[in-house]
Amino acid sequence: MSRTSKILLSLMAVITLIQTVWFVSSEMFIPYLTDFFESMRTTNSRLTEVVAIVFGVIVTLFALVMLIIALSSRTSEKDLKLQGGRGKLTIPKKSMEQIVDKSIAENHQVGNIQTKVRVRGNDRIQAQVSVEDISDGNYDVNAKEIQETVQDSIQRHLGMKSHVKVQIIPRKQSSKSLKVI
Repeated sequence: MSRTSKILLSLMAVITLIQTVWFVSSEMFIPYLTDFFESMRTTNSRLTEVVAIVFGVIVTLFALVMLIIALSSRTSEKDLKLQGGRGKLTIPKKSMEQIVDKSIAENHQVGNIQTKVRVRGNDRIQAQVSVEDISDGNYDVNAKEIQETVQDSIQRHLGMKSHVKVQIIPRKQSSKSLKVI
């Protein structure tokens, strides 16, 4: 989560907590809090109204944005869940990533393999692969071969179609130490 998202969520949490305490203390007696909010309302009634309206608008807009994001974003399952005649089978995301990593390491001269797998629906997997090419060969051809290797491996092991994106980093441009599986 980015720093901006954390700050916005924290701000919304604080505003919501203040609003909740304010509402509850206006409806039932809570020592010190009820007195504090009552004294604010009687001494600064205009300011209190403005603060209430601003807090209400902010919370409402935040809730609407969160609702739109929740309804419009695609769901991405972390684990692959298959159901067959004998029951349910759950394949963890980490296992799928290891299958992809191993198939790449066995068939290509690459290192520092990083794979991210997402399950899209019941019949498709999306994989992003980043590797460092040791051979310093033709990167376009190598990327295409790695893409085909990953697609074949996913089809063979999981029986599903996949969409694969491959990023090849030339060994000369990498600042990481080489890790070969």
